[in-house]
Amino acid sequence: MGQRHQLFVIARVGKYYRPLAAIHHQWLYGVSALRSCRRIIRIFSDPSNQAVLQHELRLAADYFRDKGPPPDEPFEFEYEEADKTPCPFPFITTCLSVGAAYDFELGRIQTTHELAFGTGFDQGDNNDGITVIDITDTAHVRYCFMTLYDDDDTDGCTPLTGQQYVRRYYPDSHSMVVNNRSTIEELDETPLVQVEALAETWPWGEWKIDDMTEQAEKELDSQSEARNPTKSLRDLAATKLFSRLLQSTDDDFDPSVLREVQDLPTFPKMLREYLQDHPEQVGCSAEASGHLLLLAYAGDAFLDWTLFPNLTIKAIKYALASDALKTITGLALTVPRSCAPNELSDAISSVDHIETLQILDRPDRKDEEASNQIFEALVESNKQKAIKKLTLTGLYANGLRLNVWRPYQPSPKTLAGCPVVQLLMAHEGNDAGFMRSSNLEYFHLGDAALSPVKFVVGLFQYLASRVSGSLSYNGTGLDVAHCFSCGSSALGDDASLEMSPLPAEVHRIGKESYHSSSSDGLYSKMRDLTPGAWTVVVSEYRDKDIDMRSCRKTQLHFKYAFVRSKATIQVDPENWRGSDISPSEIEAVDLQGFLSQAAPGVDTSKLAHQFNKLDEAVALATNESNIYIIPEDTRLLSLLSPEEACRLLNQFVETVPEVQRVAKRVKRQAWDEFKWLSNLGFNLEPEPPKATSG
Repeated sequence: MGQRHQLFVIARVGKYYRPLAAIHHQWLYGVSALRSCRRIIRIFSDPSNQAVLQHELRLAADYFRDKGPPPDEPFEFEYEEADKTPCPFPFITTCLSVGAAYDFELGRIQTTHELAFGTGFDQGDNNDGITVIDITDTAHVRYCFMTLYDDDDTDGCTPLTGQQYVRRYYPDSHSMVVNNRSTIEELDETPLVQVEALAETWPWGEWKIDDMTEQAEKELDSQSEARNPTKSLRDLAATKLFSRLLQSTDDDFDPSVLREVQDLPTFPKMLREYLQDHPEQVGCSAEASGHLLLLAYAGDAFLDWTLFPNLTIKAIKYALASDALKTITGLALTVPRSCAPNELSDAISSVDHIETLQILDRPDRKDEEASNQIFEALVESNKQKAIKKLTLTGLYANGLRLNVWRPYQPSPKTLAGCPVVQLLMAHEGNDAGFMRSSNLEYFHLGDAALSPVKFVVGLFQYLASRVSGSLSYNGTGLDVAHCFSCGSSALGDDASLEMSPLPAEVHRIGKESYHSSSSDGLYSKMRDLTPGAWTVVVSEYRDKDIDMRSCRKTQLHFKYAFVRSKATIQVDPENWRGSDISPSEIEAVDLQGFLSQAAPGVDTSKLAHQFNKLDEAVALATNESNIYIIPEDTRLLSLLSPEEACRLLNQFVETVPEVQRVAKRVKRQAWDEFKWLSNLGFNLEPEPPKATSG
């Protein structure tokens, strides 16, 4: 059942085109497929995603370097075995998956499924064609739609524009086409994937290729040409010296031999160009590599060392320990081979003020342990409190694979720059009865590395989805996961689509609830209130009346508070003190108050844009049959008083045992499928039998 559609990302990495990611969408066709494609193109084209995207493309080139051409026959695999190896390119796959699932313009979220790495274009369960995205050149992302077989309207295995694809479903005069003309026109202006690229990616397809044109050959073979300027004899001598030093042993390395060339005006530029043109040489000699790196990058605020796949931990330590690099604020590199995670975090700790940290692991890694341990080491570090943006392979991979990788802790530590640990959502009013799962929802966000601004933007997007989205009978966990994953990292009128990880625990529980009523009422376990982390409490009040004309009039109002306690307040049933939290025990602040403390320097006046967007969501969702009424003398979103915040907090504390009973019920029904429940922190032991009288 469904309108089944697969989406693929391909790119030329090295000598050949390769498939890098694939997902399945159970209900995607016609205009919805065009809207999805446009979103994905925007995400891959967005400047805020380029640093991580280019890093993964470099890792892909290194991964495929010694591999032969793509196979002539499709790869055979068992679907149930597909997720037993790590996702090779989790950032690219997250961009594809979230772009296909989350319509941020309409506030609607669906679900997608990652396909096995290497899945062929024709190996999915398909009846509505495929979408292919080519990210070889992220400044000019290409796309195409394609049907797999010939029919009356189109030839199979032929790249189609959005307009050609949508004509299979509607005539040009149809309202679906007329109302989505801007999407069709935007795709018309986007370059199409060439059939030659498809044929190189999946050679077994019945591709309809005429003689390859000279232009197609040129575009398919467009690789960055190596710099080859005319060099002076002295410059040539210097490059030979660089080569000799990089291939020396640590015992033979003598930095004094550089004295003759270090005074040349062109030395820093010449050295950096040599290292970038010969990245495979960097790392062979740890001391020489570290020394040349610090000379080449001295004075830079951001060190992009993603070009150097062979860089060793010893070379990294050598370079970062230098005074020449002490003032850096950003670092991007690949996890060195044979490197213990604590070694890498120790090396990074020698730099005092890193704000942006990007560490990606290799496609052939065995698991996500390196990323997980680096995250925990950074959480425990007393030095790395300035990190505002953290990118780790494991954060993306765990979110995609629904891996609850950070087992429950009552009072979890968070990164100083990512201080929100949980979101507590209360649904109130007569519409709350539509929530089949629970009126109180618990969402743990301590595994998502959300900066204060990213959290605030995600919160507004989530509230907008509550306005314009459909009723979520099985809870809103899937909405939370996607709304906090994709959005701007700025408060103002910034339409960027920066991709953050899917919060792993929320995504796992939300997806289970979306697909199965057996998980109704299952949520994250509430964490303690602590002075060092923020809990965000939100109330959605919704009262609906339906008149004789079937016109729905809904009173709608959101209230919220950012809360932290003055001393730890335990909420675990094992240590329960009762639901008696009082205003004197907590600090409850508004958005401005939270940002002024968690992200000083952020211009909170730009919050007005977020409030306006939420008002716009109400206006867009209002029509003759659906009218929203905002209470007089108040905004759509307003602050909870400390007393109101405590009322809700106490309700959440009282309900923790009920969520635990749900977890036990789920365990009894299908423990083999739900072993991950053990990481949620609930007491899953059977209830003792009740004593009988007499």
